Amino acid sequence: MSIGAGIGAQLGLKTETTFNTAVTVDRFYEFNSENLAYNKKTVVGMGLRAGGQLPRSQRRVVTTFESTGDFEIDLPTRGLGMLLGHATGTMSSATLVSTGVYSYTFTLADVYGRSMTIQAGVPQYGGTVTPKTVTGAKIASFDLSVSNGDIAKGKFTIDGAGFSTTTPTLATASYALQGSVFHFAQGAVTIDGSAVANIKDFTVSVNNTLKNDRYNLGASGAKAEQGINGFRAVTGSMTAEFTDTVLLTKFLADTSAAIVVTFTGSTIASTYKETLSITIPAAKFNADTPNVSGPGVVDLSMTFDAYDDGTNPPMTIVYQTADSAL
Repeated sequence: MSIGAGIGAQLGLKTETTFNTAVTVDRFYEFNSENLAYNKKTVVGMGLRAGGQLPRSQRRVVTTFESTGDFEIDLPTRGLGMLLGHATGTMSSATLVSTGVYSYTFTLADVYGRSMTIQAGVPQYGGTVTPKTVTGAKIASFDLSVSNGDIAKGKFTIDGAGFSTTTPTLATASYALQGSVFHFAQGAVTIDGSAVANIKDFTVSVNNTLKNDRYNLGASGAKAEQGINGFRAVTGSMTAEFTDTVLLTKFLADTSAAIVVTFTGSTIASTYKETLSITIPAAKFNADTPNVSGPGVVDLSMTFDAYDDGTNPPMTIVYQTADSAL
């Protein structure tokens, strides 16, 4: 039994050996919210008949189904690598930086052949915890962000093939990786290699552009494995105090900007610190033009799209941690 409220909930995941075949989750995350859901397509046959004013219940059938939703976590200094691996398609091996210090590099790669079982435990009022298990789960899109004065957050949107509240049963949660979280005070931004001190918040969003409607005869209504189905989209936004014209000039001239956002946490060992950095070598701004809306100060709401510059990966995430494996 658990506490019959959200504080008694749990969220775990594990990489599947075979697509859409459930495994017992064993990596558990402290999370803020989840809305994993089962979606079914129902079709009702018309079936005209004498005296019939409503369709017969027996003529309603479920033809296809899927699971969707998302969950949000505070970006942790331990255990984030597995999620970044599934989100980007790079299941990176650890690079030993120093004793007890490991680095992982994630770039955009193929996500085919990699899926997860995700299980959320949802407490009933009386304390019984009901499992919601999603199988054949892929990260369809994700956001990494930090609001002004807040903890950095990750939102991961899921597309899955299966859903159950009975099989497998609820896994026993354990939290072996007891790290901290990245946050606003640890963040820094550079534009074209120069530090900027007027950025108030930052978000980068990645859409993996999955083919998520692979329904075929012989599969009992379940979808086949999702794969990339077009150009990925990497977009973002930041709010900047209007203290100079650096970003405005980039926007007006439509020139590329190399954006690097880095969070530097506590010391792991010696001079090596917990680090999360996001590098976008070729971003082009879509807005903003400064406007006066009243007697107060002026801010810029900058939005951007990322592009391939022909030399560097369009986005690179580097994660330095005490974790020796994803």
